[in-house]
Amino acid sequence: MYRSVHLILNPAAGNGHAGRHLGAVLQRLRIAGFTVQEYTTSRRMHAAEIAAALPDDGDPVCVAGGDGTLNEVLNGLRSDSHPIAVLPTGTGNDFAAQLGMRSVKDTINALVNDHSMVADAAHADVIDVEGTLLTRTFINAIGIGFDAAVAGDVAGSAAGRGLLPYLLAVFRVLRRYNAVHSMTTYHNTELSDSLFLACIGNGSRSGGGFRLTPKADITDGLLDLCHARELSLMRVMQVLPRALRGTHLSAPEVSYIQAAHFRVALDTPLPVHVDGEILSERALRVVVTCRPAAQRFFTAM
Repeated sequence: MYRSVHLILNPAAGNGHAGRHLGAVLQRLRIAGFTVQEYTTSRRMHAAEIAAALPDDGDPVCVAGGDGTLNEVLNGLRSDSHPIAVLPTGTGNDFAAQLGMRSVKDTINALVNDHSMVADAAHADVIDVEGTLLTRTFINAIGIGFDAAVAGDVAGSAAGRGLLPYLLAVFRVLRRYNAVHSMTTYHNTELSDSLFLACIGNGSRSGGGFRLTPKADITDGLLDLCHARELSLMRVMQVLPRALRGTHLSAPEVSYIQAAHFRVALDTPLPVHVDGEILSERALRVVVTCRPAAQRFFTAM
């Protein structure tokens, strides 16, 4: 069993939920027998800076925050230098759910029992309208178009945690959002069509519980693409509830593809999120590649 852990806390995660519960998290870790090295973030990408500066001791990194905080840690850590324990204290906690982490107690039990697994990750290159190349590793999902616009809206709201803030954002974004033409390339195949949203998932859920990529497996060396063509408002209202259950794949507007590499070219710029955090507001090109067996995580499953 590990005796010491590094705790990286984003106090703003989950609309302040992570910060408010810091004391309880520290107490639980110490009662479980861990010495805790505590680090608190204060700005965007600070968690990546903290992770990059961690000593090479191989001790677990506990991430107290949401998918965005986890994303930052992944982009700072040297490849698989520390196993990661995700404390589900953010807004959506989608990747924590993939690992069976429904509570802080689940995470600490996995640490105590040294129960872990190796998961895939993915790398994204995004080119915006200015020609700037933006690169990012992600663990759960990258979204292009509508779901990215929703993620951006959620980031600016204070509607709590879980699914509710995402559902409220869906209705706000629908009033101003338009699909654009796109060209998606995979396996030397081209999909030329309108794009309402494209979610490329390593994990099977995103957006606080939407199952846009329900067949995704974080250990299969593949990424899953859910591409939705232009939808009328009425069709959005019909298809969206099915996306909560992962039963939307039979809708005629939806294409579902599994591959290790995708290229998406847009005629008109759209927003892009990685793990729920906006990477670009006006992206024109997105290239995504799976990184098999990239990182060890503690898991309750």
